[in-house]
Amino acid sequence: MAKIPDAAYQGTRGAFSEVAAWNLLTESVLLLPCLKLRDVFEAVREGAAQYGVIPWKNTLASVIRGSLGLCAEYPDLHMVGETVCHVEHAVIGMPGSRLDQIRRIFSHPVALAQCERFFLTHPEIKPWSEWDTAGSVAKVIHENLHDAAAIASKRYAEIYGGEVLAEGIQDDPDNFTRFR
Repeated sequence: MAKIPDAAYQGTRGAFSEVAAWNLLTESVLLLPCLKLRDVFEAVREGAAQYGVIPWKNTLASVIRGSLGLCAEYPDLHMVGETVCHVEHAVIGMPGSRLDQIRRIFSHPVALAQCERFFLTHPEIKPWSEWDTAGSVAKVIHENLHDAAAIASKRYAEIYGGEVLAEGIQDDPDNFTRFR
């Protein structure tokens, strides 16, 4: 019989929630990536994972409304731990691409909102919402999008084979997310 994952998290490999799960448990845990926050709650409720790791509050974006609402919908699930992760955003594109070639940037809506100054100084680049930051990098790389990039942690460039085109683009360097 297969081992039940230790924790579910929203995102794909490399997501900030994955790092938070490692901080809360250990880097050797078995994790279950989920497409949506609701899927994390369902995985725990249905016994597909022992724990769920969700973003709770960000210093720039405040309380993550989706997490707050889902906690109210799942009153039988309880928070048992907390960790804080520093969030630093980078623009990641295809290898060989340049920032002046980029016309679209994909990322999670919260990450896009945390980088408003970047978009003000690059009005030719339009933000596009996606489910998560890591998945945005995977999309750019797997779909071979030379006119697009993603906003995510520079760690994702290594994981997905992308290239960092700009780093430290968040509006505030003191950008932290609390995970529960």
